[in-house]
Amino acid sequence: MKLEKNFLALTVAVIAVLALEASGAFIGINGWVNSKLPLIDTPLMNFLTRFGGDVFLALFVAFAVLTEWRKNGRVSRSTLLFILAVAVGLAAVGALKLIFAEPRPRSYGSGIGGYAFPSGHAFRAAIIAAYGSDRWGRYAPIFWAYAVGIALTRLLLHVHWFSDVLFSLLFAPWLYLMLKSLLGGKFE
Repeated sequence: MKLEKNFLALTVAVIAVLALEASGAFIGINGWVNSKLPLIDTPLMNFLTRFGGDVFLALFVAFAVLTEWRKNGRVSRSTLLFILAVAVGLAAVGALKLIFAEPRPRSYGSGIGGYAFPSGHAFRAAIIAAYGSDRWGRYAPIFWAYAVGIALTRLLLHVHWFSDVLFSLLFAPWLYLMLKSLLGGKFE
């Protein structure tokens, strides 16, 4: 019952943020947040933000699969669901970037550009947090601190707007729960 309420709340939040982004309602909020946050483009910040990138995600997936394989001789349905959520989610993030074509607050790094909405780094971190919290529940606060931390690095580097990271932090657990419900038949 609690997960059903969480899923409903996440559904409303994801739809609301998407609608507000589409209507342009976030423009003022995004500009205000961006103007209040200092630009911290340091080697440390650039290092930390990489923990929301593709390489870290691939390493985490490999860790989850190998841990289960060594322990049980197979990969659990939960981990396969996580891998599916990663694939579907990254495709959705890519499609939304093209649909919204939201420019970044500033370009990032050498030749890395692309669109801002939604944040791929925040999505990757939040999908890890959703799965990690489901699999290792007692560490949920650590997983979510990691996800919020990655979202903050994106804001402090001024490569994403507030709405970009907010949407991704909501979309990832929503997608994970939706797929879990559809493929698992019920919330556990």
